[in-house]
Amino acid sequence: MSLGAKALSYPYVTRNPGILAGEPVIEGTRIPVSVLVRAHQLGLDFDEILTEYPGLIPTHLHAAFLYYHDHKDEIEAIIEENQKPPPGSVVLGDQ
Repeated sequence: MSLGAKALSYPYVTRNPGILAGEPVIEGTRIPVSVLVRAHQLGLDFDEILTEYPGLIPTHLHAAFLYYHDHKDEIEAIIEENQKPPPGSVVLGDQ
């Protein structure tokens, strides 16, 4: 019996280069894992997230947070990148 690393799969989480540049999303949607994680970081609980995204079911959130747990650096980098203002935009207070 081998004790080597086992490849994990994440049901309901998918990546497709044609959807949000390959960012991990809930399968069959364009809802990124990073958006769900950020909503939770901002204080929304699972029920509130499900209310905001009525097409999701609890299993989707569990899959998203399992993915986040195993890919924290990747998702945190996406969240940080998404918080940057677009190039050439003016941020209030920076004038």
